[in-house]
Amino acid sequence: MKCKKCGSENVNVQVVTETKLKTKHHGIIYWLLIGWWLKPILWFFLTIPMLIIAIFRPKKQKLKQKQKSMSVCQSCGYKW
Repeated sequence: MKCKKCGSENVNVQVVTETKLKTKHHGIIYWLLIGWWLKPILWFFLTIPMLIIAIFRPKKQKLKQKQKSMSVCQSCGYKW
């Protein structure tokens, strides 16, 4: 394999894993129909229990991993 920049044959190819943390949220329909009035009412009447729930409830997060190959020229340092 040749480098695209300098034409050298001294190229390493590696598999790189990209990791992203994705947070789940409610959609726009939920907020238009329910969320705009339900959340304030719950916080107004149930402040202490809602604080306890907000502290100890696990976060709605998902880990996404994507693998791709990267080539690095050892002569000039160009990556593609």
